[in-house]
Amino acid sequence: MALTLEAEQRMRDVGLIEYYENDAESWFGMVRDTREFLISKFPHGSLIRRDDVAKALVTVLEVHEGFKDFRHGQKLRPKYWIRDYADLLIDRTWDQLA
Repeated sequence: MALTLEAEQRMRDVGLIEYYENDAESWFGMVRDTREFLISKFPHGSLIRRDDVAKALVTVLEVHEGFKDFRHGQKLRPKYWIRDYADLLIDRTWDQLA
């Protein structure tokens, strides 16, 4: 699912946009590496879509220590924060990957 304005505003309100911007280069690397992994594991020639990468990123973000610490510090418990953040990462980096 793509990033919505509502999700972006919600993330801005709790500091997640600033959190992203403080380490945008590292987050770009995570998205790039995740996409490259999928390219290597999907059937040869498959089109890798944004949602394919976002789905894999959710798994990585669930265990990412820094992101976990941020969420716990801000008391962001529901899982939708993880998916929304994955969508933000894709939204901010996808054009650079192509």
